[in-house]
Amino acid sequence: MEEIPVKVAVRVRPLLCKEVLHNHQVCVRVIPNTQQIIIGRDRVFTFDFVFGKSSTQDEIYNTCIKPLVLSLIEGYNATVFAYGQTGSGKTYTIGGGHVASIVEGQKGIIPRAIQEIFQNISENPSSDFNIKVSYIEVYKEDLRDLLELETSMKDLHIREDEKGNTVIVGAKECHVEGVDEVMSLLQMGNAARHTSTTQMNEHSSRSHAIFTISVCQIERNPGAGEGGSWYSYRRIVSKFHFVDLAGSERVTKTGNTGERFKESIQINSGLLALGNVISALGDPRKKSSHVPYRDAKITRLLKDSLGGSAKTVMITCVSPSSSDFDESLNSLKYANRARNIRNKPTWNFSPESVHMDDMEFEIKLLREALQSQQASISQTSQIPQEGTPDKNRIHSLEEQIAQLQGECLSYQNCIEKAFTFLVDLKDAVRLNQRQQHKLEEWFNMTQDVRKAALSSFRGSQSVGNQEEGPQHSTVLQLKRELKKYQVYSSPPICSVDQVFAGFRTRSQMLLGHIEEQDEVLHCQFSDKSDDEESSQEKPRIRSRSWDKKPDSVCSLFELNDTQDETQNSNLENEGNDAKSVSKQYSLKVTRLEHEAEQAKVEVTETGRKLEELENKDLSDGAVKIKLQKEFRKKMDAAKLRVQILQKKQQDSKKLASLSIQKEKRANELEQNVDHLKYQKVQLQKRLREENDKRRQLNAEIKQDQQKIKKLDEQKKWLDEEVEKVLNQRQALEELEEDLKKREAILSKKEALLQEKSQLESKKLRSSQALNTDSLRISTRLDFLDQELSEKSMQLQSSTAEEKTKISEQVQALQKEKVQLQRRKNSVDQKLKNGSVLSPEEEHVLFQLEEGIEALEAAIEYKNENIQSRQNLLRASFQNLSHSEANVLEKLICLSPVEIRAILLRYFNKVVNLREAERKQQLQNEEIKMKVLERDNMICELESALEHLKLLCDRRLTLQQKEHEQKMQLLIHHFQEQDGEGIVESLKIYEDKIQQLEKDLYFYKKTSRDLKKKLKEVAQEAVQWPPALPERKAFAVTMTPTLFLWDLVESCLVYSIGFPK
Repeated sequence: MEEIPVKVAVRVRPLLCKEVLHNHQVCVRVIPNTQQIIIGRDRVFTFDFVFGKSSTQDEIYNTCIKPLVLSLIEGYNATVFAYGQTGSGKTYTIGGGHVASIVEGQKGIIPRAIQEIFQNISENPSSDFNIKVSYIEVYKEDLRDLLELETSMKDLHIREDEKGNTVIVGAKECHVEGVDEVMSLLQMGNAARHTSTTQMNEHSSRSHAIFTISVCQIERNPGAGEGGSWYSYRRIVSKFHFVDLAGSERVTKTGNTGERFKESIQINSGLLALGNVISALGDPRKKSSHVPYRDAKITRLLKDSLGGSAKTVMITCVSPSSSDFDESLNSLKYANRARNIRNKPTWNFSPESVHMDDMEFEIKLLREALQSQQASISQTSQIPQEGTPDKNRIHSLEEQIAQLQGECLSYQNCIEKAFTFLVDLKDAVRLNQRQQHKLEEWFNMTQDVRKAALSSFRGSQSVGNQEEGPQHSTVLQLKRELKKYQVYSSPPICSVDQVFAGFRTRSQMLLGHIEEQDEVLHCQFSDKSDDEESSQEKPRIRSRSWDKKPDSVCSLFELNDTQDETQNSNLENEGNDAKSVSKQYSLKVTRLEHEAEQAKVEVTETGRKLEELENKDLSDGAVKIKLQKEFRKKMDAAKLRVQILQKKQQDSKKLASLSIQKEKRANELEQNVDHLKYQKVQLQKRLREENDKRRQLNAEIKQDQQKIKKLDEQKKWLDEEVEKVLNQRQALEELEEDLKKREAILSKKEALLQEKSQLESKKLRSSQALNTDSLRISTRLDFLDQELSEKSMQLQSSTAEEKTKISEQVQALQKEKVQLQRRKNSVDQKLKNGSVLSPEEEHVLFQLEEGIEALEAAIEYKNENIQSRQNLLRASFQNLSHSEANVLEKLICLSPVEIRAILLRYFNKVVNLREAERKQQLQNEEIKMKVLERDNMICELESALEHLKLLCDRRLTLQQKEHEQKMQLLIHHFQEQDGEGIVESLKIYEDKIQQLEKDLYFYKKTSRDLKKKLKEVAQEAVQWPPALPERKAFAVTMTPTLFLWDLVESCLVYSIGFPK
């Protein structure tokens, strides 16, 4: 792919509440409908994308980042990094803050990109995707793994792979399968990142953070035909780096001390190295071949993104406040240089086999199939040939074998697809649409294969029934071998249905459990809501009851007299009724008492007659019994009547007592009525008195209102004058502050100019020294030319011996001349190019020129502000002097000298009080703003805590499911295996271990013997000549080489294990 430039976007944040309260001016403006930005008065910059203070997160993502996500899916590396000073909105833009507690509209680049990536994956079911994430932090020039905090910083290293891409060795890469997993890892990394509070930013990032998403997609090779291997795939690996840089800081503004100060030094040094890289790559004036990537860790990590093989977007965040003018100008200059950087993106495509194990397994299966076929052919060849029918049967048997082998391959295809699909489903709780589609295809394919296998089996069975004994036994033997081959080549086919059934039951159990938890939570929430509604209803009832109460005492005095009269008449009527009722009840009680006495008399009379009847001797027993029954009935009826009358008597007594109580109540009410009448008379007197007082108060209020109107007019006039004075004082303070800032900038400019003058003077001195060197070398060259000419003359008229001496002198002079000529050429080249200083000094001089330019721009902007403020102050001063003259005239006309002095003192006092009041209001607003920020932080932390609780529950459920799956797979595996086979395999392994231990002991012993022998040989070599045996002595007398070969041969014999 051809080279493309780095895309640069600039985002201007709005003014902060603190900046608005302190009346900071806006120094950065965006030109509408163009991609241009103006800083100061006339400094214009053009970029690829420009976003103002009203831009949204969604607008920035769709414009800058969405094309990078599409390129990532296509197979290109991508990088986005945020650059700017501290507090300019980098972390907010990139999305590296509290991700769980951010609302949908405020989500940054990272959460939106994650959702976009998984959405594209779900829309592409033809490819298999494997996604991994990593999160690295560069803190004080040390690498930290935010996803694995236990990893030591020494275990993380920056290296280059075989393709030249920069990688971090030792960093943890987490495999993810959904948006929630990535967001949880991002939130975990953000919580572990170093942040702190400074005077410029409450949540200042103290490190550079790099969040990387690696996408590996595997798809079928479209170039592989029917004859090609169906294992041929193409594999595309791409990465997306999200870089959140720490902001540049000034200690005078941040107020950092101690550890924060050390962090600021490291941050500024890393950003300086990044600025040098951008200058080296993007500044057309500096055609330097060396790019200082290795000056800092962050530049080494961004090597692929700046001038490398990735598509890069740089988002520069700037502050619009006039207090940050110079930092914003420097950020825009670096961003303008970054537009000249050109990258060459490469497509990360590598065609290869997905798994070598699959190919080896396929080769092994084909070998076994070939062996079984050869065995079947050899067995069929042993069958006696009995003419053409036997040949036909053999031919049919071979056709059946080929058919069964084809079915076996089709089964193998189904099983391998099912196996890969089950691997995908290993950690999933629910099936998505793509997995359901794959599952349905697999089921259809297995059903077709089974139907075909069943039909072929029935056909082979019918053919086999027609055959005779030897051929039938051969077919059965072939089928048994084929069954062994099928069982060996496709072990998962026996357990696929069971695995799917177990997966369905587990998923239903999990869904039921989740629904029960949801019902419980819903009940709890409903109960809480009912309690809240009841608790809210009580104050409403109270408020209604309080609303019904009269508002003042005067409403009690204005009650209706008719209500009192009706109440009194009702009370009197109730008293009379109570008296009449009590009389009736007393009469009723006496009557009931009389009836009770009569009943008692009848009872006694009946009892007496009954006793007389019993005492008499009647001749007729039947008559006697009849009379007794009659008397008993009368006696029982009389007793019952007595009981009823007694009960009525008790009830009447109760009613009589009630009537007595009612009489008492009536008497009390009469007393209350008399008391109320007395109170009524008193209240009427009080009401008349209150009415008189109210009339007097109304008259006084009217007089006071007239006075208040006059005072309000005077107060309004005084307030206007005070506001004028306060505005003038505030303008003076701002002017003084601007003057102080201008003085600081001027002092800084003077220091830079002094340093620049020193470098220029050094450059001038160096050039003068080079000129003198050039003159000195040229004079020396002339002198050497003269000497060479003289030597040549002497060489012609000299003898042979003198000629050799003169020739040697001539050669020495020529060498010296060549050296001087080279030196003169280098000096002339330096003078011609102007490269008098060293590259480091040239770079420092370039930075000083840039710094002086930025400071001159800041001074110019400050001068314009000071000039405008001075004009406003002059105009306000003239207005104020005119208003003071009017005030004095009014005061002279209205009052004497003493009152005028008092008014002047009062005026100054009011001005001071107003100024103090304004400061207090400003402090109050700042405190309210801080309280609001704290409340928002608490809400974010609470929502993040709830999110983490849900994530923990989800992880616990997944772990339980994984544990159940592993246990079931282990149980199934052990059930399929034979117990005796396991015992035999264990015995075999124990025998192998014992044999290996014996071999290990033998080799250790051999190694010790050889070491001893080597020491003896070394000692004998030192003590020469030694008393050696015949063979070694002969070897030594021949050559040392033969002796060494003898020693090596003995070592090899011992190492192999044979006797020497």
